[in-house]
Amino acid sequence: MKWITIAFLGLCFWQEAQAQLSVGYFPFQSILAITSNTEKRFWVDYKLETNGFVSNLNMELSPKWNFRKMDQVNYYTGMGLSFNPAYAFSDLSVVNGGFVEVGTRIKPLQYYRNFQVIFEISLYVNQALSGGNLRTRLGAAWNFQRR
Repeated sequence: MKWITIAFLGLCFWQEAQAQLSVGYFPFQSILAITSNTEKRFWVDYKLETNGFVSNLNMELSPKWNFRKMDQVNYYTGMGLSFNPAYAFSDLSVVNGGFVEVGTRIKPLQYYRNFQVIFEISLYVNQALSGGNLRTRLGAAWNFQRR
C-alpha cells in the first residue's frame, strides 16, 4: 500500500510541475494548499497542515472537477485521501481516511482574477469507517499564470 501511495503522489506532483500553480492558505485551520491550474476542467489539490509536529504532518491529495466555471466564480467537487507519511516509521497506516468535497473559488476583483477566495465543505470519514465529520474551510489563494 505504501508504494501505491508513493507512486500516486509522484504522478500527481509530476503533472503539477508541468502546469500552472495556485497557492492558497486556510488561516483558521492552518492549511497550505498547492494546486494545479484551477481554471481547467480537471485539476489536482494538495493540502498540508502547517501547525503540527513532524510526526503529525497530515496531508490531503485529491483530484477536482470544475462542474461550473464563470468569470467571477468556479464551482468544483472532488474526492481524495488524507494521509501522513510519517506514520510509516511507526508501523501505522499511512492513510488516515477519505473525503468528498464541494467548493467554490470566488474571483472578487475584476482586474485581479488571480486572487481567489476559497470556500469548501467536505465530508471526512476515517479509515476504519467508525467516525467522521463535516468540515468547512475558508481561505484565500493566488493563481499564478504563465505569461
